[in-house]
Amino acid sequence: MKDIKNDQILKNFIVLEGLDGCGTTTQTKLLYDRMQKEKIPCASTWEPTGGSIGLFIRKILEKKQSVEPFTLALLFSADRNEHIYGRNGIAEQTQTGKKVICDRYLFSSLAYQSMFMDFETVAQLNSFYPLPEYLFYIDLKPEECQKRMANRSSVELFEKLELQKKTYANYQKALEMFRDSEMKTVILDGRLSIQEIHSQIWEILGR
Repeated sequence: MKDIKNDQILKNFIVLEGLDGCGTTTQTKLLYDRMQKEKIPCASTWEPTGGSIGLFIRKILEKKQSVEPFTLALLFSADRNEHIYGRNGIAEQTQTGKKVICDRYLFSSLAYQSMFMDFETVAQLNSFYPLPEYLFYIDLKPEECQKRMANRSSVELFEKLELQKKTYANYQKALEMFRDSEMKTVILDGRLSIQEIHSQIWEILGR
């Protein structure tokens, strides 16, 4: 992993990560709404994106399409490249001073794609992308995430318990990988209430 470099920090870029069911989407929306209320220029986004590549990825996750694991990793990386560097992408928006809040980023690729292929290969595919200024990781055990997702009408590709356990271990590996970077990593207790987690995020950003 010595050859893998994500040494650029993208100021004003905020990422929320964690297992499926931990609440990243909820916290992304709460943070975006709070910034709007406080009249802070901001944007909310997610991965996979709503672009053509991202929409195809969603079909794979919903098990409507099937591709090889390496193909899926390449698709995620391509979608991310457009997300960051494309027209009106994250890099462009953050440079104007706008806060960009993203539900999932390259850390999800490291956690999920490396279940079916080599971790270092996935990391290399994502070594071209800057790190966010803030990474908020919502730490919730796989069993609890499964309980929260029990009422979902459909199960996506990575949402089975055994896969969630492997994903959790890969997240720990990904967090360790960037431990010495200049990215501000905050691990949040996913067992807390929605409002308590939001309050912690808001307090940290306010500092």
